[in-house]
Amino acid sequence: MVSKLPVDLITRLRLLGPVLVLDSQSRDHPSSREIFLGGRPVAALTVHGSMCKIVHMDATSYMWQGSAWEALKYFREKFPGWSGGWLGYDLKNDTEALTSKNTYKMQLADLFWMQPSIFIKINIESGNINWVMGNEDMLPDLPENVPKEFHLENLEPGLDWEDYSKDIQSIQDYIKNGDVYEVNYTYPFWGDAQGDPLLLYESMREAGPVPFGAFIDTGRTAVCCASPERFLEKRGRTLRSQPIKGTVKRGETDQEDEKLIATELENEKNRAENLMIVDLVRNDLSKVCEPGSVQVDDLFEVQTFATLHQMVTSITGRITEECDPIDALKACFPMGSMTGAPKIRAMEIIEELEMIRRGVYSGAIGYITPDDDFDFNVVIRSAIVQNGLLQYQVGGAITSDSKATDEWEETWVKAQALMKAVEH
Repeated sequence: MVSKLPVDLITRLRLLGPVLVLDSQSRDHPSSREIFLGGRPVAALTVHGSMCKIVHMDATSYMWQGSAWEALKYFREKFPGWSGGWLGYDLKNDTEALTSKNTYKMQLADLFWMQPSIFIKINIESGNINWVMGNEDMLPDLPENVPKEFHLENLEPGLDWEDYSKDIQSIQDYIKNGDVYEVNYTYPFWGDAQGDPLLLYESMREAGPVPFGAFIDTGRTAVCCASPERFLEKRGRTLRSQPIKGTVKRGETDQEDEKLIATELENEKNRAENLMIVDLVRNDLSKVCEPGSVQVDDLFEVQTFATLHQMVTSITGRITEECDPIDALKACFPMGSMTGAPKIRAMEIIEELEMIRRGVYSGAIGYITPDDDFDFNVVIRSAIVQNGLLQYQVGGAITSDSKATDEWEETWVKAQALMKAVEH
């Protein structure tokens, strides 16, 4: 069952500047609890490479030269309280000794973060609204001429089959030579977008509700994210990551679902991929958790969504007392399910073969509380809209036994999911 999206509230918030929506959409999923709305920022941080800019509500601004992660720490010290935004994939360059020489087709910040002066929690079961910060009197009235349509046309892949198959062969050559075990390879679809991206997001959530959806509108860029995957959560001293590897479609009946799930659990390729990522995540968590505390809680758990079943594994650890939450995020970023294994070599190969920077895609969207707890998704199944251009990245894990034709077909199925949402 899909929770109701408070479109009118979001529309009113957007009149006051950038808006952040963190959206538990599926009432049937155990991770779906609340919808968070944030707007009218006290301040916002944007990062482009080594240039970090902080803008205050009074329009004053200043620059920070250096690490994005340190800039985010500084921002949280200067503006304590609830805050949220996106961590773009290319923050990997501030995490490891990596570079990004590929270009953007869009002008996207590597990091966008804001502290709202209006922050609202909505219980998805009862619909009750809790004004954590601010009140409804701070919002302008709903405009009379609110856009009612969104159109997507000319959705086309950013590369052809010949180039795709060559890249898959290159990855499998690297695997054969012992460089990597697995690489998550992706490429973009591009389309012409007209209308309000909020309507696109609303259609995406109706077509396939997920527990970690998000909508961010900076005024220039809109991110419409329909993610089923958690990157990293902190509750007290407990860190939890839940990588997804292995997907199978829903059946027509409960009996067919049971058979499909059984087949999924027996699929050796999916189990092997899942185990590789689990080992990678365990290693990441061990950097910031107490020795011996990292453990696998649910191996190969199958979670059911509106249109598919997915194999999810939960890995937890007890974070050390002295660890800053930003350091915990940095240690685990980006999510191993979106890179491959070993992680650093996989990211080098991704940079070599993919044509553009991933930007927000493969990064994370989430929030941090005043008590240093946080929750972040993995940015997949996401449409980025800017100046009439839409980007929708697709891909998958490539291993030694992957077949290029099957992987190519799967990416097109993922792209069709966006078109179906638009037509929904």
